Amino acid sequence: MPTVPPSAVTDAWNELNLEDDDRLATHVAQFRAEQPVLAGYLQAAEEAVSERDDRGLIFFYGLWAWLAFRKCGGAAHEVTEERIEAAWEDNEDEMHELEAMNQGRWLSGARSLTSDYRQMALLGAMTESIMDPGLTDRPQTDDLSGVILLHLKTAIDALDGD
Repeated sequence: MPTVPPSAVTDAWNELNLEDDDRLATHVAQFRAEQPVLAGYLQAAEEAVSERDDRGLIFFYGLWAWLAFRKCGGAAHEVTEERIEAAWEDNEDEMHELEAMNQGRWLSGARSLTSDYRQMALLGAMTESIMDPGLTDRPQTDDLSGVILLHLKTAIDALDGD
């Protein structure tokens, strides 16, 4: 699987945000047809988060990830439940590892976990978008943002691969 370049991340974002509703609906239908298990996972995650907060957009971000992968020749394999579960478990283990670190070592620990991560351009763009303070001065760094990012990194990791 190729690394998704920043240009594909930007192109996919622009395509999803600058198009008319009919084109967006076509992307959603194509995503659901090509990746039904991943689409179901993202929808379920969205519904679980939406019960607690209305800023989820997990499905949309998953659509963004899929389109970015497709723009560089990726996401050709159908994501399975097993692949999602494996990615979730790996990401959850990394989160527990970070939680166990003392605060002084957390940043270096996070850097070491992501230093060789192939899809950092995509994950970084999503992280920035989710945590963007918008009109306030304070980024959203609450637990819910972390849960959303955990779901999205799981989707990225499930799309990345063979």
